[in-house]
Amino acid sequence: IEEETMEVSATSIEQNRTHQVDLDQAQRNLAMDMADVLRDEPAIQIGGGTRNAQRFYLRGIEASNLNIRIDGASQGRNLFQHRGATGGMDADLLKAVTVETLPSSDQGGGGLGGSIKFETLDAQDLGTGDRPVGARLKVSHSSVDDAIAGAATGYGLYGTSGLLVHISGTNSEDYTSGDGDEVHGSAGRDRDYFAKFSLVDQAGHSLRLSAEKNENSGLYRWGAGDSSYDDTATLNYQISERQTQVLDYRYTMPSSTLVDVRLNLFHNEQSLENSDNNTETETEGYGGELRNTAHFSLGATDHELTVGGDFYQEDGSYEASGSSRGDDNRSETFGLFIQERMAIGRLHLSAGLRYDDYSADFGAETIDGDELSPSAGAEFELGYGLTLFGGYGESVRSSGVIPVQWLVSAVDDATFNQQPGKDSYGKSFEPETSQRYEGGLRFERDNLLRRGDSFEAELTVFKTEIDDLIAQIGGRRGAPVSGFYNDDTIEVNGWELRLAWQLSDFRTSVSYTRARAEDDNGDLIGASVGNRTAATTGDRLMWDTSWQVRPDFSCGYTLDAMAGLDKDDIDRSGYVLHHLQAEWTTSIDGLSVQLAVRNLFDRRYSDQTSVGTDSTAVYEPGRDVRLAMTYHF
Repeated sequence: IEEETMEVSATSIEQNRTHQVDLDQAQRNLAMDMADVLRDEPAIQIGGGTRNAQRFYLRGIEASNLNIRIDGASQGRNLFQHRGATGGMDADLLKAVTVETLPSSDQGGGGLGGSIKFETLDAQDLGTGDRPVGARLKVSHSSVDDAIAGAATGYGLYGTSGLLVHISGTNSEDYTSGDGDEVHGSAGRDRDYFAKFSLVDQAGHSLRLSAEKNENSGLYRWGAGDSSYDDTATLNYQISERQTQVLDYRYTMPSSTLVDVRLNLFHNEQSLENSDNNTETETEGYGGELRNTAHFSLGATDHELTVGGDFYQEDGSYEASGSSRGDDNRSETFGLFIQERMAIGRLHLSAGLRYDDYSADFGAETIDGDELSPSAGAEFELGYGLTLFGGYGESVRSSGVIPVQWLVSAVDDATFNQQPGKDSYGKSFEPETSQRYEGGLRFERDNLLRRGDSFEAELTVFKTEIDDLIAQIGGRRGAPVSGFYNDDTIEVNGWELRLAWQLSDFRTSVSYTRARAEDDNGDLIGASVGNRTAATTGDRLMWDTSWQVRPDFSCGYTLDAMAGLDKDDIDRSGYVLHHLQAEWTTSIDGLSVQLAVRNLFDRRYSDQTSVGTDSTAVYEPGRDVRLAMTYHF
């Protein structure tokens, strides 16, 4: 007697909470690293120029206030200045990059301004039934910094399991800005090693085990690396390294929609070594999450109920001349969450609650406590492709934005909330909290202008308020940290408009983004040394077009225009950049050639989130002609 197996499928209740970064656009532009992947996302601005000073902002919120994860592994805190946290990775390893701007209770804790989640490839994404074993080789060159890059990826499939192994490296010289001058301290070397085993959809079970080592090294400016540019600054040989191991297990019961389990466990180590000064800053983090999502119906309503818990522990330390300095620093968070999503016809509702139990070391003192963070959202389909949406969410974090190297240098009798002129003066020391609001209108329609086309439009208005940001007294230029305080409230307001139209193999999209960061006096906040909160830039317009001209040839064009900004203490010029892309699939099976030209007209400019003025900030790269050859066999 054969046993009959019944499979039951569940449909997710989609709501406007996430946005996928266009990896096709990043690949057309021959993205060299993770910063390149994010550079063409309209909501993200990247400044700093040189590797040791790069930092990015999501809707005006600096990355230190975001929850950044790679395959579920939290990237933790900055090690020194803005080094660490975002890590590094070969862009060709990415399968998806998700930006979450409105919190829900099942998105994880600590992301005051949102989160960015990177997901890597499985062997199943490269291999097929016709080609279960294969390899991908890639070589590329970038003219602006004379960079040479190479990568090799091997994969194999056996039944529902697969193994992927990847190694890549890039060597680059100092890049040249739009005026042809070399930018001092911008050369470097990148290495990436990655392996992943994946068992997919085996009787409802899936298992992924991955390990990665990413390293960047070079002669960079130390200490004042993110301050105004100095072409005579002393450079130190520095090595930054990230090692990450992840276990991701999922089980979906074939016979029931009530069981959809996910377990994610990870270990993440980061280090920053200054070989010339004989110093090293390290963090080691452990974490995990267990959740179950149940899909069910009650009368006329469909439900998606997620319940789970997560934890994260990170230890930071600092060594000089081989000896430990200061007190090792630890932060811990344990969270429980419940998130309900419900559909009633054309109305979608969501509500969630997250509980965080936290502790964090600040010098010899440990601050602990717990907090409840609610979230809620709604979407209503108005008809004719129109959807109205809105939501609210809160987040909490105790670890602050202070780099680990400064934290461990805190004196034993550090003061708390004794900074004159701050609203927190004399009050109890509090964790950081944020409140985020988002609402808008979305329009989706097929066959709008021509039969077979698709059109999407979305207007989003947002507001983020961050209270009690934890800041330090001292710490710079080797001075010990003598105190901590809750800084005054900051607020970021803005809106985004995104339009996209596609017909067959032609696609064009336009976006317009505005974000204004203000202090509690209503004055605009700009990029400055030590500012790890938020920054205001001019309005940004992006237009991207791609066209598959023939089966073997495609091309594209990207316009990136930033308006100037002259208000309060900010006075920065705007700029317009043009990028071109082309790809040719040759007659040799598996061989393709790509060409990308960044900053086509060799514009001399500095990003408005780079510290300084138009004349003192680090200039961004000038015209960059990138050529790549990929052979897949």
